[in-house]
Amino acid sequence: MDQDSGFDRLDALLTQTHRQLGTLVYDSVMGQGGPPEPVDPDRALGLLLAAAHRQTRDAVVRRTARQLKEDVIRSKRAAPGVAAPSGGTLMRRPATIRLKYREQALRIAHAYWPRDLDELIRRALEEIAELIVHLEAESLPEGLPAILTRVSAEMGQVLTLPKSSQLSPAPAGYDYLEAVEQQLSTRASRLVVEARNSRVLLDTELIPHLSDGDVSWLGALEVAQDLADDLDLAHREALSLLGAVASVKEAGTDFRAADLQTMDLTGLPLVGIRWDQETIWPPAWEERILRASSATDDDLGGLVVGPQPHDSTVGVDA
Repeated sequence: MDQDSGFDRLDALLTQTHRQLGTLVYDSVMGQGGPPEPVDPDRALGLLLAAAHRQTRDAVVRRTARQLKEDVIRSKRAAPGVAAPSGGTLMRRPATIRLKYREQALRIAHAYWPRDLDELIRRALEEIAELIVHLEAESLPEGLPAILTRVSAEMGQVLTLPKSSQLSPAPAGYDYLEAVEQQLSTRASRLVVEARNSRVLLDTELIPHLSDGDVSWLGALEVAQDLADDLDLAHREALSLLGAVASVKEAGTDFRAADLQTMDLTGLPLVGIRWDQETIWPPAWEERILRASSATDDDLGGLVVGPQPHDSTVGVDA
């Protein structure tokens, strides 16, 4: 067989393969409802960019939340006797002050974090992201009014966060509560601003767009994307507030290596306090604290004070 005939056979084989591939593509396209309708290039590019932006935002939200949790875990794995960095400047305050005003500080923290606000905002963001997918396909999801009402109500819950209580200046101690208040109120204020922006955009622009009988798909999509951006900012601020709340709780819980021997513990809430063999308690309280404590159920070591004395004494080096 000469060279020319070999090329002829190869050409014939390629032609047959191309024809079979074309048949396969045609059958596949027609089996799925026919060829897609032509799409305006600018609109197609806009949808592509919007999808890429949404996917990037979702990835950043997940990474930010995961990073915060990893930071908290790392801070709690600090060596016993070393103040956990999650407490920040509050952990550098005297242990006696942190213990004396522990109950008030934890009460303030609870007021600024009454529920899992980060999860609440994340759910709202996911619902708007799902709405964006529908708008890109020029359709509306089932139960749309309920979805929008729920998102608006969730932002309304964020708006109920307290403003700074403006504690009256007082000597030797209230400055600690002022520091707690400032640490929380500053972040809460930023969160409220973003939540308010989100709710205004939802109530005054997106809902009217979608309530119109003749929906402007492009206009509704642009507003929904702006709303998703605002919710993303609100979620970031919620994570910041969560970190501040965790710092307050850490400062009111971690008393490892603390010198408390001069404290009058009468009437102070001690349940949940973490301590270790380097913690110095008032002599009259040592046995009572030891009997009320049990080994922690994590890898941090030390003991945690429980609500009732234990029948048997747990070693302080547990």
